[in-house]
Amino acid sequence: MPDSAVTMCKIPELEAEGPVLFYHSQSFYSQKVLLVLHEKNISFLAYEVNVAAGEQYSPWFLDLNPKGEVPVLKIGSLVVPESAQIINYVERNFQHEPHRRLLPRDLSPEQEKKILRLSNLISKLPIGTISMGSFIHVDFSPHPKPPFIAPVRRSLVTSDRVMSENLKRHAKDNPIYADVLLRKSDFYARKRDNICKREDYVKLLERLEEILAEVEAELRSHPDWWLCSPHFTIADCCLGILLYRLYSLGLEDHLWTGGRKPHTERYLQRLYARESFLSAIPSRISTLRTMWNKTPANYKLGVGLLSASSVIAALLAMRK
Repeated sequence: MPDSAVTMCKIPELEAEGPVLFYHSQSFYSQKVLLVLHEKNISFLAYEVNVAAGEQYSPWFLDLNPKGEVPVLKIGSLVVPESAQIINYVERNFQHEPHRRLLPRDLSPEQEKKILRLSNLISKLPIGTISMGSFIHVDFSPHPKPPFIAPVRRSLVTSDRVMSENLKRHAKDNPIYADVLLRKSDFYARKRDNICKREDYVKLLERLEEILAEVEAELRSHPDWWLCSPHFTIADCCLGILLYRLYSLGLEDHLWTGGRKPHTERYLQRLYARESFLSAIPSRISTLRTMWNKTPANYKLGVGLLSASSVIAALLAMRK
């Protein structure tokens, strides 16, 4: 269904007294917030925004976040947009039992400083540019995982190519939020130039490698800890979802496997034994739905995507 087909004009009626998270299962930033909420034992209602249909640009959602972006946390009349703000809010306001702190009180000053520094470094990485660049410069990620298979990657590149113009249309349709949407349109136009230039993408991957090298050194210094502490902290929420995204894109061979960063590889394997992490990443059904929604019609007719058996095999191979 194209963006223009979305007709929902008011916020859905949700029966919830507590927090409501508006998210999308394949959104990197949504996954990070989901991991934080599960780690902190916060009960919440999850509403998955139909991004494929453009629901994020419905007037009701723009009232929540004029940028038209997930995630958004709503608690009563309070609306908190953007992952960093959501994480800061819940860490400040959900600190007592049964909620656990992601910056525990018994951290040493050095540990807390490392946690905040690495969290900040990882959070500043332009994950959208890294993701889209891997779809264009495919030699860096020859073995992507579902849903980022070849036809889906091509579809996402096509969507990204016209995103700037689509945002201008949404700005015209929603004059109240036109300024915000037009600034976002300009951002997409500039980002597109950076993605297409191979030398710029190589520099971005080099910066990513520098951060992962620091992560590897930190993990090597205390193999039985999480990133900076025996506790699972906010730094682990940031790093865990980053590694999952890089693995899904197929960048692990370029960045850490083959003996390059054995402690990072082991760290990712440990995450799959953590219930909160498994609750934050997409389910097989969600991944299959995304593959279907993002696959061009000619592939759906049987020309390319994958045979039904191949799709099932690929999904069963995913450790979720």
